[in-house]
Amino acid sequence: MNVRTTLLAMLSVLLAGVAAAHHSTANFDKSKEQTITGVVTYFGFTNPHSYIDLEVKNAEGKAEPYKVFAPGRVLLVRYDWLPADLKSGDTVTITGYPDRQDAHFMYLARVTFASGKVWQRDQRIPE
Repeated sequence: MNVRTTLLAMLSVLLAGVAAAHHSTANFDKSKEQTITGVVTYFGFTNPHSYIDLEVKNAEGKAEPYKVFAPGRVLLVRYDWLPADLKSGDTVTITGYPDRQDAHFMYLARVTFASGKVWQRDQRIPE
């Protein structure tokens, strides 16, 4: 192997590790589920990940912001999520796995849309 080939091989290994770390969901506690109902304030239907921002009323009736981490648009569409299923102003119920450090950040497991349609993450959908 020449020096250039060796450097390219080492760079490939390094970048593969960075890419794998980027897609980790280790910060979410998948042994716990949390369910919230709130009003959508933002939906980023994007790749490589989508995000849902909600305002959820606490026990005192005060709105608190939540952020939900979700698969990217390409995966959501592939598994029956339509672009019109979610929009700002909709009231939705979301079940997910809470972040280990921030209870207002969670990883999407299931959503009941304003229309009543239910979307559930299953084993076919990669993280």
